[in-house]
Amino acid sequence: MYIVFARKYRPQSLDEVIGQDIVVKTIKNAIEQKRLYHSILFYGSMGTGKTSLARIIAKSLNCEKGPTVNPCGQCEHCIAISEGRSVDVIEIDGASNRRIDDARNIIESTRYAPLSARFKIFIIDEVHMLTEEAFNALLKIIEEPPDYVKFIFATTNIEKVPQTILSRCQIFKLNKITPDNIYVKLKKILESEDMQMDDDGIKLISKVSSGSLRVAENYLDRVVAYKNQDINVQDVSYVLGVADYNVIDNFIDAIVNFDSKLAFEKIEYIYEHNLKIEIFVEMLLERLIILDIDLELKSAFIKFFYDAYLQIKYKVDDIVALKVATQKSLAIKNLTKIEDIIQHVNSISVYSNTEKKTKTNSISSDDNFDNKSSVVAENNTDETIDKFDKMVIDIFGGEIITKR
Repeated sequence: MYIVFARKYRPQSLDEVIGQDIVVKTIKNAIEQKRLYHSILFYGSMGTGKTSLARIIAKSLNCEKGPTVNPCGQCEHCIAISEGRSVDVIEIDGASNRRIDDARNIIESTRYAPLSARFKIFIIDEVHMLTEEAFNALLKIIEEPPDYVKFIFATTNIEKVPQTILSRCQIFKLNKITPDNIYVKLKKILESEDMQMDDDGIKLISKVSSGSLRVAENYLDRVVAYKNQDINVQDVSYVLGVADYNVIDNFIDAIVNFDSKLAFEKIEYIYEHNLKIEIFVEMLLERLIILDIDLELKSAFIKFFYDAYLQIKYKVDDIVALKVATQKSLAIKNLTKIEDIIQHVNSISVYSNTEKKTKTNSISSDDNFDNKSSVVAENNTDETIDKFDKMVIDIFGGEIITKR
């Protein structure tokens, strides 16, 4: 029977856990010093190792050679925990066992000592799904469990866990795994499976997996099912529906050079190949941030495409949002900088004052100057000011790039 990569290459010891160095070191020290807390809560996004760490702790505590930071993986307890059949390590899905009756069953089970292991360990996944009544029922047993009982909770939404529960737990935050760490892990999997994939393909999978090792391994499973040898970045892009960096770089070149034809050709390419636009815009923003171009221009590009990214997140039509952001970026070429506006304003102001002074001197030197001429001069000045106001309205009615 085929076993997916996420299960086949699940870490079996603390040393195999990647991207969580502080958490791993803390747990190691706690086990070695026999100071491991009786209630532990792991929280973080999906695929960061919460359940894996819970099982590894269970093996470390119940291994025949333990408690140890290096469980043997060969004894009956280690094998049973890895296979999910240990009677003394109870894994509970908080989403489907969330009622107060389920909490009462847990409390009842804690009254009995472990059957054969050193500790009876309850691993409750997605603990935030429990009802308020279930949480309240568990308060006492979580605070003062029997010496042979350990609780390990995992959640992706710690905000929904009551403070009364959190205050009774040792809390560990699991960070998203960096693309570099994911890359190293995928590389090892491919070597173990005797498969070849170019580095750009592995890097693309690592990048689009959003810091989740499980997602990256699932993506790898999908790609090797399509083609299991000599896999290149185009194969990865095609199977996963994500744009490779060549497409992104060509698109950036188009908007930087204000090449509207090329820019919209790339958008059509994305649309025709059914590539995920949200991921494209996210990768585009990361590329723009490190781009070495005029700071004002880069800031404007980032603003336009970040707005598009937020609109896509809020379920606005993704292709429309991308096209609008692209059109705004291309339109920058015809916009006026604030420095030019200020210079123009100053020139108008100097001209207006000079003309007014000239007309005033002329009136003073000519005692027979007709009052009607004075009115005409005043009207001319007003007309100049009106033209200036109109110019400012025209300019500020559009968009300008401001140097702060």
